[in-house]
Amino acid sequence: MTEGLRIASADVVRHGVLQVRWADGTSGLVDLKGIIARGGVFAFLSRETAFAKVSVSADGRGVQWTDPDGDIISIASDALAARLNVVTDLAA
Repeated sequence: MTEGLRIASADVVRHGVLQVRWADGTSGLVDLKGIIARGGVFAFLSRETAFAKVSVSADGRGVQWTDPDGDIISIASDALAARLNVVTDLAA
């Protein structure tokens, strides 16, 4: 995977965990529970309903959520890739 790679899709697997697919076909689970637990700007994602509203940024360079104040909170593609656990089958 190259630095700055675009994200094709991001889906919630369970609270705090995303299935991310990059444009090059790389796919895997990204565990964000540690980031959420640290609080700060990500504290609102401790609510399952907030985490479930993830979307891919328009340029594909990250995933994002809108916090209760209306601010866009994002995590860059490269940061997600650093937390990637590559899987070939979610059932495995």
